[in-house]
Amino acid sequence: MDNRTAIHIIIKDKNGIILEEDAYALSSYNEIGIFDVLPLHTNFISLVKEKLTLHKERENKDMEIGFGLLKVFQNKVHIYLGLPDPDEKIPSEPTTMINK
Repeated sequence: MDNRTAIHIIIKDKNGIILEEDAYALSSYNEIGIFDVLPLHTNFISLVKEKLTLHKERENKDMEIGFGLLKVFQNKVHIYLGLPDPDEKIPSEPTTMINK
């Protein structure tokens, strides 16, 4: 794959790298809807959800995800998976101060 027409994608979770490879494009979902990342895309950060699709030369590779953080920087895409659902309510518990 030609570096000028490819993006380098690294997908990680808390245990390490899940996938690292080049693709012609990447599609995912955020709060606004579906979006694509193409080679030489502007740098940005977004929360992603539901699914990632890597667009390869002869195939598309779909990956079901929960929630993650996507960072595009200098033609590389870093995706960190395993984030909690940002819309899920966290039960409030009283905090206890420890005096030393």
